[in-house]
Amino acid sequence: MTSNAAARSSPGSHPLVDLILTTDPRRRTTLGMCLLGTGVYIGFLALIWFYIEPTLLSDQERTWTWLFTSHELIAIFLFYPLIRSGWTLQYDDPGLVAAQMIWASAAVVLGYAVAPVMRGGNLQLLCLIQVFGFISLHPRAVMLTGSATIAMLLAMWGTMSLLHDPHFNPVNEAFQVFPTCFILGLLTWQSRNFGLSRQRMAAEKTRLITATERVKQIALHDPLTGLFNRQHLQTRIDAERDRVARSGSGFCIALIDLDHFKAINDAHGHHVGDEVLLAFAQQAQAILRETDLIGRWGGEEFVVVMPETDPAQAGTIGLNRLKEALGDADLSARVPALRVTFSAGLAAWQPGESTEQLMQRADQALYQAKAQGRNRAVIAG
Repeated sequence: MTSNAAARSSPGSHPLVDLILTTDPRRRTTLGMCLLGTGVYIGFLALIWFYIEPTLLSDQERTWTWLFTSHELIAIFLFYPLIRSGWTLQYDDPGLVAAQMIWASAAVVLGYAVAPVMRGGNLQLLCLIQVFGFISLHPRAVMLTGSATIAMLLAMWGTMSLLHDPHFNPVNEAFQVFPTCFILGLLTWQSRNFGLSRQRMAAEKTRLITATERVKQIALHDPLTGLFNRQHLQTRIDAERDRVARSGSGFCIALIDLDHFKAINDAHGHHVGDEVLLAFAQQAQAILRETDLIGRWGGEEFVVVMPETDPAQAGTIGLNRLKEALGDADLSARVPALRVTFSAGLAAWQPGESTEQLMQRADQALYQAKAQGRNRAVIAG
C-alpha cells in the first residue's frame, strides 16, 4: 500500500483534511503549525482593527497600523501556499520554520510599536516564538533567528525612542526590552545546544547503523571471497526446506570442491591459492543464475543452493557453464597460465530430509566424482 493510500485509510482521515494538510505525514505537522500561525495572525488583525484602531488619534499611529496589517497579510497569503505546493521541499528547512519565526517576530515587534497596551505581552510572545526552533532548526538557523529577533527588538526600541511617541517612555521600556533580549539570548543559546545534541545523536545513530551493517556483513560473509559463509548457507538451506514444505516446489544443492587445490598452495603459495578462490567466487557469481545462492562452505569447498531446480537438468547445465568459464579465465595475476577444475556432488532435497542428511548425500556424490577422475559432477541417488 502506498503512503497516500495508507494516509487516506488511517483513522480520522477526512478528504477535506487531506486537501488542506496533504496525505504526506512529513508535511502534515508542518502545515498544521503554519495554519496555527495563520490563525494567530488573523487574531492579531482582528484585535488591531476592532479594538485598537478605533482608539487611535494620530496619523503616525495609523501608519504603524497599516504597516502591521500589510505585514500580517503577507504572512497569511505567502507561507501556507508555498509549503502546501511542495516547492519548499528542495530546501533544508522545507517548513520555512526559520523564515516564519523571523516574520512572526517582526510582526510582534511591529505590534509592540502599534499597541502600547499589549507591549508586555508582546515581549513574552517573542520568547515563546523562539521555542518553535528547538525541535527542527539547525544550530546556524537557530542563531540566525535569535539574533535577528534581538536586533529587531532593539532597533524598534531605538526607533520609538527617537520618534518621541507620547505613549513610549524609553527608560521604562528599556527595563523591559533589555531583560527580554537577555532571555532571548539564553533561549537561542539553549536551542543551539539542543540542535547540536540532536545532530550528534543523528550522527551516532548513523554510525551505529553502519557498524551494525558491518557486523552483519562479517557475520554472514566469508572475508576472503565475499560470498556467504557456512553458517548463513545452513540458514538458507533450512529456509528452502520450509519454503518447499509450503509450496511443494523442490530445490537442490551442489557441493563443489576445487580439484588439487592443495597442490596449488604447495607449488605457488597461499597468496596464489587465495587469488584462485577469489577468482572462482567471482566467476561463479557471474555465471550462475540470479536465483542461485553460492557460498563458501570451508577451505576450497563451495555450496550452491538452487531453488526450484532439478539437478539432472538445470543444475548440471549451470555447473557445466561454470566449468567452461573457468577454462578461459585468468585466475591468478602471479601465475597467469594457471587453470583450475572442480568436482561437484548434486543432491535434490527429499521430503522429511534434514539439512545434515542432504549435505551428506551431496558429499557422497562429490566423493564419487573425485573417484571417477575429478572435473565432473555426480548426482546423488
